[in-house]
Amino acid sequence: MLADDSEASMLLLKAMLRDDERFEVVAAVSTGAQLVAESDHADLVVMDLVFADTDAFSAIRLLRERDPALPVVVFASVDPPYLRAEADAQGAAAFFRRGADPQAVLDGFANVARLTKAD
Repeated sequence: MLADDSEASMLLLKAMLRDDERFEVVAAVSTGAQLVAESDHADLVVMDLVFADTDAFSAIRLLRERDPALPVVVFASVDPPYLRAEADAQGAAAFFRRGADPQAVLDGFANVARLTKAD
C-alpha cells in the first residue's frame, strides 16, 4: 500500500514498483485517514511524512495499534535525524530517502516485508 499526498511522488513510486515482481500495489491513497482506513489488505505500507489531514507520526502510531505486525516504511524527501528517530519511536520499520538508489530502496522494502513475515 502506498500513501503520499503528492501525485508526482506517487507516480514515481508506482513506476519504481511496477517492474519489480516482488511487489503488487493493492492501494494508493493520498490522506492519512485513507491510509488507516484502507490498510487491511496490505502486507507493507510505504508512506510519506506529509499529509494534509494528519501528521505521519500519528498515522504510523494508528497503523501500529491497529495491526502491530504490519510493516510501515517511510519514504521521504527529507531525512534529518530527528524525523528518523520519531518515525522509529512511532513504530516505523525503516526509513528511506527519495533520491536514493532505486534498486537499493526496492531491496530495502523487500527486506522489511520478508523480515516481518519471518517473525
